[in-house]
Amino acid sequence: MVKALVFVLVIILSSCSVSNSNNDVINVAISQEPSSLDVVVNTSLYSRIICVGNIFEKLLILDGEGKIRPELASLYSLSDDNKKLTFTLRDDVLFHNGEKMTEEDVAISMNRWLELYPKAKEIAQNGRFVVEGKNTVTIESDNSLLFLPYLIASAPQEAIIVPSSSIGEGIVLSSIVGSGPYKLKEWISGEKIVLERFDSYSEYGEKSNGKWGKKKAIENITYYFVPDSVTRLLGLETGLYDAINDVMSTDRERIENNSNLILLDGDESGSIALVFNKKEGSTKDNEIREAIALSLDSKTLMEACYGKVGYSLHSDYMEAWQGDWRVSSPDPYSVLDMERAKKLIEGKENLKIRILTSNLSNLDKIAIAAKEELEKVGFSVELIVLDWASFIETRKNSSEWDIYISAFTSVPLPQMKSYLSPSFPGYIEEESSAYLSLKEINNASSLDEAKEMWQICQQQLYSYLPCYLPGHYTTSYAYSKKLDNIITQNGFFFWATNKSDN
Repeated sequence: MVKALVFVLVIILSSCSVSNSNNDVINVAISQEPSSLDVVVNTSLYSRIICVGNIFEKLLILDGEGKIRPELASLYSLSDDNKKLTFTLRDDVLFHNGEKMTEEDVAISMNRWLELYPKAKEIAQNGRFVVEGKNTVTIESDNSLLFLPYLIASAPQEAIIVPSSSIGEGIVLSSIVGSGPYKLKEWISGEKIVLERFDSYSEYGEKSNGKWGKKKAIENITYYFVPDSVTRLLGLETGLYDAINDVMSTDRERIENNSNLILLDGDESGSIALVFNKKEGSTKDNEIREAIALSLDSKTLMEACYGKVGYSLHSDYMEAWQGDWRVSSPDPYSVLDMERAKKLIEGKENLKIRILTSNLSNLDKIAIAAKEELEKVGFSVELIVLDWASFIETRKNSSEWDIYISAFTSVPLPQMKSYLSPSFPGYIEEESSAYLSLKEINNASSLDEAKEMWQICQQQLYSYLPCYLPGHYTTSYAYSKKLDNIITQNGFFFWATNKSDN
C-alpha cells in the first residue's frame, strides 16, 4: 500500500509544471500559503520568508549575529535622552515601479507601520516620523525610543518601506511594490508565488551577513505551496524542488542517507504556546489556568508534534540564542502535579475546555495529547481542528475557544511577544501586574536595566499564566547539493545562493 502511494505521488509530481533545469531558477516547496503579502498586517512566517529581504526592505535589519544594521538607512542615531531617533537615508534606492525612494515615502510607510503594529505604537506613544531635511527622517516622543530600532529591525509585523503611491485608501496596500532584489511576478492561489529579479536593484554592503548585506539575485524563485510533508520530500528527492522546509523528524534519516541532499537545522526558531483566553470563558479563572498547566507534560506534548528531535524542553519565554534575555526564573509548572491540579478545580462548575488548533505541521497532535492529559484530572475537552486560515479567523472570536495552540516565531525582545498584547487573541489583562511589569520595560534607561526588569517580569508571567509553554522548536530544512550559501535566520533565504549542475 505504501509503495503504491509513493508511486502515485511520484507520477503526480512528475506531471507538475515544475522545472529546475535552469541554474538561474530555484524552486522551493513550503508548507503553507500566506494569506497576504502585506507583512505589516500579516504575521505569517511564510509571508516573511517570501517577502522580507526579497520584495521588501526596511530601514534597519538584524544581521547574522543579531546586531542591528542599516539597510535602507545609511546610518541612524538615538539622542542621549532616548527620545529622538534620526535616520539618514540612502539616496540610491529605486522601487520596483521605477520611482526613487524619497523621505516622504519613508515617513508615510513608517507611520503606517505605527498605526498597524500596536507594540510599536505603544513605544512611540505620541511620536510620528517626519521629514527633517534631505535624506533625513526623524521620530521624537515623550516616551523612551530605546527599543524602537529593535522593532524596526525584526518585528513580526514588518516595518517595510513602500512607495506612497502603492498605499491605497486609508492604509491598505493597493499593490505589492518594494525595493528588494526581487519583484512579484505572479501569485496563483493554491499553487505558487513567483518572484523575478529586479534588474535595477540597488545593492548595499560588501558581503552578506545573515539577512543583512549584499544580495545577488538569480533569475527567479518560485515558492510552491505543498502542505503535505511526503509530497515535499518526494519532490526534493526527484529534483522537482531544490529546497523544502518543515522537515518531519520521521524523514530525517532518509534525507541524511541521500548523498544528493543536505539536512539543515536552525537554532531555536520559536516556541509552542497553549494560549489561554483571559477575556471570557473558563480559562479567565487563574486557578483553572494553573490546574491546566499542572496537568500537562511538556515532553509528551512536544514529542507528539516532533517525535524525538526538533525541539528543546524549556519554558523560558525567550529562545536560547537570545543570550541575556533568556533568564533563569523558577517555573512552578515544570513538574507534572495532577493531584494539585485536581484540588484546584474541586468544586468548579465550568470544566469544559475548548482547544482550538490547526492541522498545520502536527499542531493538532499536540491538542490530542493535551486532551488526553486534561481528561485525566477531570476536564471535559472539545477539540476544534481547522485549516490555518480558518484557525486564524476563529481565534479572533474569543467566544469560540478557551485555549488555542500555535507556534510563535522568535522575536528579539520580550515586549514583542504578540500573545502578551491585550489586543492579540489571548487578551492579557492590561491591569495585571505581569503586563504592567512588561510594559514598564519600555521605560528602561539602558539595556542592562531592561534585562533585570525582564527577570522579574518572567516570574510574574509564570504566576499569571497568559499561556503554557511546553518548549521551543527548531526548524529543519532540506535542500539539494546543487545549492550553496543558503541563509537560515528565522527562515531560509536565497539571495546569496548559487546553483550548479553538480
